[in-house]
Amino acid sequence: MTDKQPTARTIPYRRPFRLNVGLFMFLIIFIYVLISVLTYLTSHKTEVYEVRSGSLSDNQVYQGIALRNESVVNSDYTGTINFYNKEGERVPEGGLAFSVDETGKITDYLKPDEESTLSKDDLSRFREEAILYSRKFSPGDFVSIYDFKSGAVSSAQKISNRKVLSEIPDLSSTSIHPCYAEETGEILYFVDNCEGITFENLTVENFDRTRYKKNQIANGSRITAGEPAYKMVTDENWSVAIHVASAEEASELVKRAYIQVRFLENQMISWASVSSRSDDNDNYYVNLRFSNSMSDFCLDRFVDVELIASQQSGLKVPNSSITKGSFFLVPKEFVFEGVGGQSGVLLEVYTENNEKSVQFVPAVPYSENEDCYYLDDSVLRAGMIIDRPNSSDQFTIGDQDELIGVYYINKGYPDFRQVNILYQNEEYAIVAPNSLYGLQEYDYIVLYADSVKMNDYYR
Repeated sequence: MTDKQPTARTIPYRRPFRLNVGLFMFLIIFIYVLISVLTYLTSHKTEVYEVRSGSLSDNQVYQGIALRNESVVNSDYTGTINFYNKEGERVPEGGLAFSVDETGKITDYLKPDEESTLSKDDLSRFREEAILYSRKFSPGDFVSIYDFKSGAVSSAQKISNRKVLSEIPDLSSTSIHPCYAEETGEILYFVDNCEGITFENLTVENFDRTRYKKNQIANGSRITAGEPAYKMVTDENWSVAIHVASAEEASELVKRAYIQVRFLENQMISWASVSSRSDDNDNYYVNLRFSNSMSDFCLDRFVDVELIASQQSGLKVPNSSITKGSFFLVPKEFVFEGVGGQSGVLLEVYTENNEKSVQFVPAVPYSENEDCYYLDDSVLRAGMIIDRPNSSDQFTIGDQDELIGVYYINKGYPDFRQVNILYQNEEYAIVAPNSLYGLQEYDYIVLYADSVKMNDYYR
């Protein structure tokens, strides 16, 4: 009988537990990132507005009609008309205004072998016109290109005509008739049948640009005796008439007597005296009278103007940021500076043994009047009793009043700041800058005041 040998048992080897430092650090970082993301997602976020200086105006824009003292001069001759002055240029009494060539052969008097040159004054004038045009040039405004071209050609023709006329030794023996200005004024080479319009006979139809017809008298064109050759504006006093919607609107403007006017064509600002009238059809007109700048607009019949009715400067704040806050009114003698210069009050409190004592409670004033400070209700409550320092006087908190303000958020949490509104329109308000309890430029405020939750942290 064979003896059985005992079998050996195999025990698997197990490594001793060792802490993986890399894995542990990864878990810590992962948990930190997760907490940061959750904190960000759950924190209150809001739109912020940076306070900047600005201005608001409640101005109205009108299409006006220029009314001037204009006199039309007719030609005594039939033939080709030639001009010698730039349109809108001031011509003295007795100065050469135009000439009429009955045969149309004025260029025959120019010496064929003589080369025509421009004087320094002529070149300077062309240079000024080119510079002014380049400043106003817009790639999409094609009409202005042709206007500039026509003006340059017209100016060149006038210079050439003047040169030709000066070289004719005896005009009386030719078919050319020079005509001279009978009075001093700005010379214009167009008529529009509006020369006789005054503020007293103005009608609504005069404001209709579709009915307006301007007849330009071209240099070198054919003219018949008795037809208009040019017209002269002889008075620097002129006016712009506007059509307003109601008697109230006209009355408001007239009350001011004088008003600032901005001309939209060149942004020039001037003062005008104001008068008004109405017609039988309940149309209301306002006349803006000027004593200067007539020459700048003598070529225009319609002038767009902006009446600067009111303009206020200060800190510009969106209306959506403005809200109201309720505050306790506390007499000034009960508010004092504690340790560290912090303002507060002495609040009466009672211990567990029902013993009376006082406790300093921080309370920052948000505004003030002659007798009281405005304190918020973050700590104070109606019915609380405060003591006057170094006195037996007491005051029971209760009276409240409202302040208009915004939520200041420079420190990350909303804090009410009073604002003094100087002017307001539909979107923005202008508030007084650097006031004691108000805002300063570059402060940050909550854009939408109704989104504020006072206990949330803002970022």
